[in-house]
Amino acid sequence: MAIRCYVPTTLTALRSPLTDVRAVAPDAQGRSLRGEEFESAEFDAMCIAAALAANAVFDPAETRTGTEAAPERRVIVAYDAPESSPTETLTEGFDLISLGDVDMTRVASFHLDEDVVWDEAVQLAEESGPSAAEDRLGASDLLWYDSSELEQLLGDAD
Repeated sequence: MAIRCYVPTTLTALRSPLTDVRAVAPDAQGRSLRGEEFESAEFDAMCIAAALAANAVFDPAETRTGTEAAPERRVIVAYDAPESSPTETLTEGFDLISLGDVDMTRVASFHLDEDVVWDEAVQLAEESGPSAAEDRLGASDLLWYDSSELEQLLGDAD
């Protein structure tokens, strides 16, 4: 049995094999839930991964000037990790799963911000700082893309 987990990354990173990454998943107790409770735990894990991705993308240590490229667009990869994958507790109810490499055939879907929401977040980061951008992204839903749409997503990002 696989562990559905959520890998915080960027569109640029998806152009190469994903290696040595960490993903968020409900802990063993959360994975044993059924129905709406299970779906809620999965959704919360994806939201945590989305927040981690936003934090990494808008990290103040990565301060950009007007001449540098805009922050890389975040992506959350829904991935079915082998059950033997190493885990550690992230916070109550959720684990971090260490993945040596991501087998793209085990990807279930990709989740991205709408273009207008992303553009607003980038502008907020420039004007008001990273936390304003992260708040904007946290207040919006992510768009769902099937795993078969990766090439299209990468092409649209060019």
